[in-house]
Amino acid sequence: MLKKLFAIFAAVILSAVTVISLMHEGAAIKTMADMSVPLPVLMYHSVVDDESLSGMYIITPEQFENDIKYLYSRGYNTVSIEQLIGYVEHDEELPENPVLLTFDDGCYNNYAYVLPILERYEARAVFNIVGEFTDEYTQNGEINPLYSYMRWTEVYRLFRNPHVEIGNHSYGFHYLVNGRKGAGRKWNESKDAYKKLFYEDTSLVQDEAESITGFKPIIYTYPFGEYTKESEEILHEMGFKASLCCTEGMNYITHDPECLFLLKRWNRSGEVSTEEFFDEIGI
Repeated sequence: MLKKLFAIFAAVILSAVTVISLMHEGAAIKTMADMSVPLPVLMYHSVVDDESLSGMYIITPEQFENDIKYLYSRGYNTVSIEQLIGYVEHDEELPENPVLLTFDDGCYNNYAYVLPILERYEARAVFNIVGEFTDEYTQNGEINPLYSYMRWTEVYRLFRNPHVEIGNHSYGFHYLVNGRKGAGRKWNESKDAYKKLFYEDTSLVQDEAESITGFKPIIYTYPFGEYTKESEEILHEMGFKASLCCTEGMNYITHDPECLFLLKRWNRSGEVSTEEFFDEIGI
């Protein structure tokens, strides 16, 4: 009789422990899910005030303004990389429905047309500069929203503007040349040679930015989205906090700093309307 009672008691205890364990497991899963914040990242390029020129990588200022209005009307809030870092590393609060806006190449028209819209709507964005282009137009002094790139003068002003962050988009990797695509590694290139080249190219922008503006970018944006395991290792070693690629899809932000690397982005083509674009990507 005692053996039977003991067996029943043991079974009850085991059942209780199992239930409690499952409850804890469920709570842990829920906590992890609660900490995961969906983050759509949009990728823009040139913004030209001529609708006839709109294309895969060119939109009009009106289209961009419509995008901002659309996002705000659906409860989205533009955020900065700094805010994302604050959430990831220090558990600081993020606004509801965050969205990250990025502009590649450092086109002068981003400064001329995009910045006023960001300021008007209290929005934020990342402008990714190509060091070689910035140097070229700093030297020749050309200012034309159709084709020129920002000079270091504009970059310095943007560094001081609360609506903009500056990203490093490489110094001289914005080409498809000699078997290399962007910052990718050539098939016949040794790891050591590649790492040396990537480090030196990245450092050129970092060093110029620091000497001219007093700041170093903490965001690296891969030309053509081409990256390698080695390039990511170097960015970590250099103190970068985030990297952007061109793979399309949703990002999920957690308290793991790695979630800010190789952020996916949707390219904003000027060939579709605001409604069509956001319907396509599902936000």
